[in-house]
Amino acid sequence: MTKIWYIIQREYSTRVRKKSFILVTLLLPILMGVMTIVLVEIAANAQEKLTIAVKDDSGLFEDKFRGMDIGNSLRFIYLTNNPQSIDTLKHIYHNIDCDGLLYIPKIDLERPLGITYYSDNELGISTEQHIKKNITDEIRKRALEERHYNVDTIEMFNKPIGIEKIIDNEKKRGSSELAGIFGYACGFLIYIFLIVYGAMVMRSVTEEKTNRIVEVLVTTVKPFQLMMGKIIGIGAVGLTQFVLWGIFLFGINMLLPIFLGDKMMAMQQLQESSQMATSSIESTQLLMNLLNALHDLAIGRIIFSFIFYFIFGYLFYASQFAAIGAAMTDDSDAQSFTFPVTIPIIISMVLMSVTLSQPFSAAAFWGSMLPFSSPIIMITRIPFQVPWWEQILSMVILLVSSLGMAYVAAKIYRVGILIQGKKITFKEIGKWIFIK
Repeated sequence: MTKIWYIIQREYSTRVRKKSFILVTLLLPILMGVMTIVLVEIAANAQEKLTIAVKDDSGLFEDKFRGMDIGNSLRFIYLTNNPQSIDTLKHIYHNIDCDGLLYIPKIDLERPLGITYYSDNELGISTEQHIKKNITDEIRKRALEERHYNVDTIEMFNKPIGIEKIIDNEKKRGSSELAGIFGYACGFLIYIFLIVYGAMVMRSVTEEKTNRIVEVLVTTVKPFQLMMGKIIGIGAVGLTQFVLWGIFLFGINMLLPIFLGDKMMAMQQLQESSQMATSSIESTQLLMNLLNALHDLAIGRIIFSFIFYFIFGYLFYASQFAAIGAAMTDDSDAQSFTFPVTIPIIISMVLMSVTLSQPFSAAAFWGSMLPFSSPIIMITRIPFQVPWWEQILSMVILLVSSLGMAYVAAKIYRVGILIQGKKITFKEIGKWIFIK
């Protein structure tokens, strides 16, 4: 055990001191922060700054347009007492510092025709949608009032109906969509870790084999100790990098509003208006759903499960990558050898989309039981309150499979690590497993 610890320390210390590790760990959050700043600046400078004159012969929209301004990016000037005709105004709106003229004739609420926008330049999509939505809402409201309908009552019945959920005799207040977001985030993190750091284990083994360093190492440590020390050490490097990225990104996200607060708020206001933002009541309901979801998600269970599937999923796949690295004698063989290992991970990501929509389907169940896909699929299902017996069964299968895979990989590693200059086949690797 002491020798394994020394190998872990060696792998960890040599990698975290590398310039490439330091640069990647520092540059990724910085680049993401810079990219965010650039996008905010581009979006802020790209916003249309329009002033639109409104000539309303119908007399229906005066109050409506007075409340339609969006900061400094879109303003309306209402020509209430202007006696000039539309034929004159459409040629002289420039003289009152306007970029366009919106003309609303006397209209029939059942057939609102003739509304026209005059300008030298085309309207942007968001601005056009903003104007259309507000005019449509006002016409709809007045048409209903003309028929003596109670508009407030109609709006009340237009709201979506909530469904109370009683799951296993327990009331659930959270949202399935929010549970899916948590599940997807956990599954995606494990997917990235398996692909990136599993491949890193393989490259590390291959480099030592190519440089013949391993021939010296195996004189003092057993191949199994060398393999496990390398797997754990690189896994610790990956965890360190993930934690540092999380800290840096959190810090950047806290600092950005301080320097770009006004621009970010203006962008948010424009986005909300262009996307037909929800009412304050709906926004409050969304916040309540989020808080309820956090209450119902059993955060403690999710964290415990994430750590377990993170560790043993990594052990399961890193063992395979280590065995492949030991068996490879040429970098050109990498693709053919790693293909069978990476395919189950990719299939798990595809299956995850099915799991999010139907977390209790047969495909989701078996995907969370098979060790090749359970690290991703089961952690995706857990926010949906999977029965404990399913999770415990999945954890036992993954635990046994990971230890078994580490044992098999060690036997392949023991033989393959010392083979040089020979073309290796899958059949020959299979024989190594049974060598005593």
